[in-house]
Amino acid sequence: MANEVRVPLTDEQKAKIKAATGKDVPEIRVESFSSGKLAPKASAKLAARQTAKLAARSSAKLAARSSAKLAARQTAKLAARSSAKLAARQTAKLAARQTAKLAARSSAKMATRASSRATARSQEV
Repeated sequence: MANEVRVPLTDEQKAKIKAATGKDVPEIRVESFSSGKLAPKASAKLAARQTAKLAARSSAKLAARSSAKLAARQTAKLAARSSAKLAARQTAKLAARQTAKLAARSSAKMATRASSRATARSQEV
């Protein structure tokens, strides 16, 4: 059995319909020929579509977040490693330079002392 609703029109609405179609329509009749089976299918399709969209969006967000975290972690590791290497290299260079300077100074002092002693001995003899 079909569900039916009749909606009476106002004079203004009747005039607009007559101007657009050329027909005199006193009321609008709306019927439903389905037995209500179409609505649950449509809502099931809609629910499935929304679930799929939500799952896809969540998956994309998770993948992007994971990828960003991994990239940030790798970049931080690389930067830290590079910085540590540079600091170690500079510290080693500085230590080597200072050690070389000290050794050269000490050697020069010893050579100067030895030379002065040798000069003093030769003058004594």
